[in-house]
Formats: sequence, C-alpha cells, structure tokens
Amino acid sequence: MLSLALTGLAQTVEYTLRYNIALSRYEAYGRPNFTQSQYNWGSAQVSVVTPTSVANSAFTINSVAAGGWVDNSQIYGVQNLDFHAVGSNGLKVDLVSGQETLLFTFVLPGGVCTPGLRLFVNGSDPNSSAAGMQGGDFANTMYSANDILGGTNLYLQNYANTGTVCTTCNLTAPTLSK
Repeated sequence: MLSLALTGLAQTVEYTLRYNIALSRYEAYGRPNFTQSQYNWGSAQVSVVTPTSVANSAFTINSVAAGGWVDNSQIYGVQNLDFHAVGSNGLKVDLVSGQETLLFTFVLPGGVCTPGLRLFVNGSDPNSSAAGMQGGDFANTMYSANDILGGTNLYLQNYANTGTVCTTCNLTAPTLSK
C-alpha cells in the first residue's frame, strides 16, 4: 500500500515536440509535475521520429535548457520512419509544475517544415532488437543527476504527440448583414 502512495508522489517529466511557424523551427519541451529551483537535471534522451522524406543527416541542435543536447544516434528507413536520439548529460534548470521548459530547437536541412515529426513512443515504436534498429535504443528518458546509479527514469510519457503541422489555421467568422 505504501508503494502505491509513493508512486503518486513521484517526480515525472513529459515531453512534446512542435513546429514554431513564426521562428521556422522545431521545439522540444519538457513539462514536469513538480516545482524546483535549480533542479539537478541529469542524463536524458528525447527521440524524434520523422518521415523518411527528411534528409538522412544528423540534426544540428540548439540547446536551450537542461544541458547541451546533441543528435547522438540516427537510424534511417525502418518501418518508413527515421529515428534521431537527441541526448543531454544534463545541467541545473528551474522547473515549475505544469509549465513547459524549452529544452532544444532544430531546423531540418534546407530550413523546411515537414509535417508529421513526432516523438518516439516508448513501448510502441520499434525497440533496439527490432529489425533494422541495429541495437539502437531510442526510448525517451530523463534522470536526476542525483540518481548516480540511474535507477529511476523520471520520463513519464509524451503529450500532444500526433505529429507536427506546418500551417496555422486562423479562421475569421463572416460578417452577417441584415
């Protein structure tokens, strides 16, 4: 019973990816369920899944928070998808429960927006033993730097992960005349 109660108190982080039309870039965010100033963010991985139409090259990552992010590993053309494991060794960061923290940004080669980019879904997308994955582990993770043995993955799940879109929908209601 006590373990169930403690599970409800666990610190967790969710990830999302979206395209910022105004800045012409993809943005990866983390959203914690806890608040802590100067949280000791440890090693983490946010894996991006793209259509195979995206050029086969590593992303150039612009790190914003929680350490230096790098596109460490890529697998191309598995189940008509490409996989990019973007990782960080972590760094202290201020976190506020329920508020997004921009972790990193990137642009695709040629600066184009390609719809359909999303984050890897742990337990659903191909794991490291799947055909074509070459042993690569693209699971999303997030550890506290205080967890020296890496025993507790604080990553919970993705949110708003239906695939990026490259257009805005600004509807204007028609004016009615009498």
